[in-house]
Amino acid sequence: MAKNKLPKVLSREEISRLMAVPNLRYPTGLRNRVILQVLYRAGLRRSEVTNLSPADVNLEQMFLYIQDSKGGRDRYVPIDPETISWLKKWEEIRPDCEYYFCSMNGRKLEDTYLLHMLYRFSEKSGVYIQNGRSKKRVTPHVLRHTYATELLEEGFGIHEVQQLLGHSSIQTTAVYAHVRPLRLAEKIRARGN
Repeated sequence: MAKNKLPKVLSREEISRLMAVPNLRYPTGLRNRVILQVLYRAGLRRSEVTNLSPADVNLEQMFLYIQDSKGGRDRYVPIDPETISWLKKWEEIRPDCEYYFCSMNGRKLEDTYLLHMLYRFSEKSGVYIQNGRSKKRVTPHVLRHTYATELLEEGFGIHEVQQLLGHSSIQTTAVYAHVRPLRLAEKIRARGN
């Protein structure tokens, strides 16, 4: 991301349109819908998704264990009940594989698969991000940015968001406080009353 550029995020309506694209009648459609859920509601990087093992997904304690992530750091990411529900649906049909998300014949998904999957879903749903004067397709990292922004909007502290995202520097996380400054807008609007 350029030094003074704000991260691009999606609205909740755009997220809904994106989530509606995968065809749940097919095993790969269900898998891809669950991957979208994890990208959006756990804020994982695409390599963190493709490297998850079955042992890293603890549905009982509601955690994902992210191992050897960026900078070689490990972290636990709590997951919400809706994400748990989607993960359970995937587990019902998941092939026996050393990776949690894999092809239906048990092969590891490549990081680029997630990128191209999001590109396809972006085009099918008509959901794009505005980058200057041009429209760009949605990437996995846009879902991560949206996750971080929504957490701050919901009242999570900046240090909590830093921990959830696995950032080593608070400055990296602080940029999300400026993406949709809702509280600041409320204060400005209240001045006229």
